[in-house]
Amino acid sequence: GSAGGASSGPDVVGLGQAMVDYAGWVGDEFLQEFALDKGQRHCIGHEERGRILESLDAGDFKVSAGGSLSNTLVALARLGGGGRAAAGLQVAMAGPVGDDPVGAFYRAELQRAGVDFLSPPGEGTTGTVVVLTSPDAQRTMLSHQGSAGRLELDDRTRLAIRGARLLLVEGYLWEMGATLGAVREAIAEARGSGTQVALTASDSTLVERHRDDLLQVLADGVDVLFANADEARTLGGSDDLAEASSRIAGLCPLVATTDGHKGSAIYGLGRAHRIPPHWMPAPPVDTCGAGDAYAAGVLYALLQGAGVDGMGRAGARVASSVISQRGARLGAEDARQLAARLPMHMHLTSRLERRGMTRGG
Repeated sequence: GSAGGASSGPDVVGLGQAMVDYAGWVGDEFLQEFALDKGQRHCIGHEERGRILESLDAGDFKVSAGGSLSNTLVALARLGGGGRAAAGLQVAMAGPVGDDPVGAFYRAELQRAGVDFLSPPGEGTTGTVVVLTSPDAQRTMLSHQGSAGRLELDDRTRLAIRGARLLLVEGYLWEMGATLGAVREAIAEARGSGTQVALTASDSTLVERHRDDLLQVLADGVDVLFANADEARTLGGSDDLAEASSRIAGLCPLVATTDGHKGSAIYGLGRAHRIPPHWMPAPPVDTCGAGDAYAAGVLYALLQGAGVDGMGRAGARVASSVISQRGARLGAEDARQLAARLPMHMHLTSRLERRGMTRGG
């Protein structure tokens, strides 16, 4: 927190869906048996979820506290804890979580990864996503919202947002109609107390359904938007990624768009900063979570006072660390090494650029 020198509250508060991931590896016949379209995202009910989990051998799936937002928050907490107390970042999350064993597991897992969970458990069940990976590496996602769909902004969360440096809101909350009042309140709290606001677009079909509302929220006071190429094109209303991103940048001071192996661009301060992907000695192992990791790198650099190019480089660097391993989360050891090296990437390059010594745009 910044007020009165007290540092008890979190520096970053994330607001999003608390989803527990069940990751399983299955053959094509398993998908056929349950009539699931391979590679698609499906919404399933409580009973169907039970049947599918029962059919997976216990040894064939692993359970983790998942969700796009929590990947970003855990990476931020691990980067911020990088062994130097002065740079320590306190990170917290709020979101609808049920009063059930799955919810208790979620809170405990995040806590263990260094992210404080602020919201008390509500009535109902916690959301889950069953991620089934087939032999050809395609991922079929089965999402069960859970019934803990209401997010109340309690006093503890309000206080945390007011004292934080950054509020990160996950676009997936737009799938949960009952949370939107709380999302708007949270952004208003942040604006009123000088807390910066970042938003992730989350999913292009979601952006399509809620485009007008998202544009309104951006115009009302979001400082940083994260979107992949599809999300940015949909939101900006143009098939040309640069054109779409520039339009969004008219509403929001910093727009970071990622475009897979082509790298990324950050639109800010009146120009586009193109960032090449970070060089990797080997092809990616698993691109799951790359966007979440990219967001963590950018926000970490932002909180450390880096310039726009430094933010982009940090994003690319953290993303490359996550895609060179299995799983969507930045490991603690990788984070320690990155935190030691990132300041070099973030600050040195911006000094060189100011002296006009680097090639290219």
